Amino acid sequence: MISVIFLIFTLIPDFLLGCLEELVHFLTPSWFRRKKSVSGQNVLITGAGSGLGRQMAIEFSKHSVCLIMIDVNRSSLINTEKLLDRSSRTFIYECDVSDRERVYQVARIIREEVGKVDILVNNAAIVSGKRFLEISDDKIEKTMKVNSLAHLWMCKAFLPDMMQSNKGHIVSIASLAGVSGLPNLTDYCASKFAAVGFMESLKLELDAQKKDGIKLTIVCPSLISTGLFEGTKPPLTVLMTAEYVAGEIIRAVLEETEFVMLPRWMYIIILFKWTMPRRAVERFYANSGLLEFMDTFRGRSTNNNSNQIQKT
Repeated sequence: MISVIFLIFTLIPDFLLGCLEELVHFLTPSWFRRKKSVSGQNVLITGAGSGLGRQMAIEFSKHSVCLIMIDVNRSSLINTEKLLDRSSRTFIYECDVSDRERVYQVARIIREEVGKVDILVNNAAIVSGKRFLEISDDKIEKTMKVNSLAHLWMCKAFLPDMMQSNKGHIVSIASLAGVSGLPNLTDYCASKFAAVGFMESLKLELDAQKKDGIKLTIVCPSLISTGLFEGTKPPLTVLMTAEYVAGEIIRAVLEETEFVMLPRWMYIIILFKWTMPRRAVERFYANSGLLEFMDTFRGRSTNNNSNQIQKT
């Protein structure tokens, strides 16, 4: 017990310094902050055929990168390609990221045709949007495979090259549902919590191995108007555009920010969750609309079967 107390006291200077750094960063105008260049780098985005993945591809293409776009639907990737800045080279690959062997196969092809991946963006995600007992076992497994296990397979495929050069950047598009449980999203929350936990653990592993040239960014946005959560009633009137979120993600990559919540004031909600009495938290959830916002969920319709899990 004494040793734990002593350890906590030794961390106070780092805590205060960290708070000061974050405050300075927050108060510094965006145009004045240090940013790295990604021009000429190979950027891989999963789920780039629609929604946030498509918008990130558009934003990254403005930085003259080489874009590697992956999606389960090749035609949607072709549509995304038409929207990109012509200064960027593009490669498209059809791949179901929930299929581990297919991921590894496509990774080998990418390595041969394009080369080392410098920035990996794990974005592809699906949502069922039903109460836990109404979700089929197959849909639960699919959600876990796409939203979390795919992150592991993609990192296993492309991290070794980053480790060898001690250079690279991995971005995980998680969710507010990755740091806070939400009703009618049990499988989705479980998958996003897993994605966040994986990235936090991976960061510690890289730190232990002195691989400080490999940067990690976890992004936890609230609702985005991409259609993935079509029909929901945005709690706290939070509904962000894909353009805004993609811009913030690109900024986080350029500034090498490790953790981002969107909108920014959501940090207060999470702090409230972990520091306030449980009764107060439950009252907040009840009065904010968080308990009912999924009741009218429809999701984005698919081309093949409207009853399938929705794809981002």
